[in-house]
Amino acid sequence: MDARRAGAIALTILAIALRICAFALCSIVVLLCFSGLSARLNMVGFVVDLSRLLPSFIAGYGVITTPFGGVFRLDFSLVAVVLFLLDYACMRAARKLRF
Repeated sequence: MDARRAGAIALTILAIALRICAFALCSIVVLLCFSGLSARLNMVGFVVDLSRLLPSFIAGYGVITTPFGGVFRLDFSLVAVVLFLLDYACMRAARKLRF
């Protein structure tokens, strides 16, 4: 296997991992919008741990209450968008390496 093909495969695997993380963050944002769901799933500790993983300049940015009793986390949404953009960039680079 040549180095270009191995690099393309590695970038594809990285892109898939980034996409899975982005979808997970999107689902967390949706679950947090409803207070009943987040309370039943006991997500408070997990969300606090995720907030600690974020850089300090974005952590807690844009926490907006929703009419459903939950909160919308803009910081998680922005990180999900960045992960989707990185996924796109990795897939483009992998495609260029293959051809």
